[in-house]
Amino acid sequence: MTIGRLALVLLVGIGVTTERPALHAVAQQPAAAAPSPADDEAEHEALRQLKTVFERAIHDNNISGLGPYVSTDLYGVMLTGRVVKNVEELQRFWADIHELIGEGGTYTTTLKPERSVILGDVALARGSSDDVVVTSEKQEFRFSSFWTAVLHKQAGQWKVVQLQGTIDPIDNPFVHEFNRRYLRAVIPLSVLGGVVLGLAAAWLLRRRARAS
Repeated sequence: MTIGRLALVLLVGIGVTTERPALHAVAQQPAAAAPSPADDEAEHEALRQLKTVFERAIHDNNISGLGPYVSTDLYGVMLTGRVVKNVEELQRFWADIHELIGEGGTYTTTLKPERSVILGDVALARGSSDDVVVTSEKQEFRFSSFWTAVLHKQAGQWKVVQLQGTIDPIDNPFVHEFNRRYLRAVIPLSVLGGVVLGLAAAWLLRRRARAS
């Protein structure tokens, strides 16, 4: 089932509810034969193979290698909320991530997909991932994320059309590290400020005592 045919099916459903005779005729046509269990399992296996491809591309920082598996109509929302619309923008996103990680740092991910829903040549995929970031300073961050993807089979190859990743915006190691650094900087300043205020108060009390 192509995307166009999928849209037609949706329109047919609308036509049935609004009593449009022409669309009734289309809706009454014999449905296409359902794929055999063996064919369906073969498609699931082809989708599972993409897991290794994406994991390797991220580990090796070789995002250009994803070109054959990404649609030219890509729309992706990354973990940071950044939108990418083609492989080149996806490459720039990962280049910026690696710049933040630093020279010699690494980013690895282990995808944990659930079983996809396949509707003809459209697949709805979802799952989670376990991610590990090691910075150039050898500081390690471990976190989990969740993702969804829509894939379209084009010329025999499944390609990602839409992709979205999500990470807890509050309970994640980057926020924890930011808070830790903030407190490490603020607490000494607070202590210093308290000492200064204490000395100033003592000086003021001594001055008043002498004046009296």
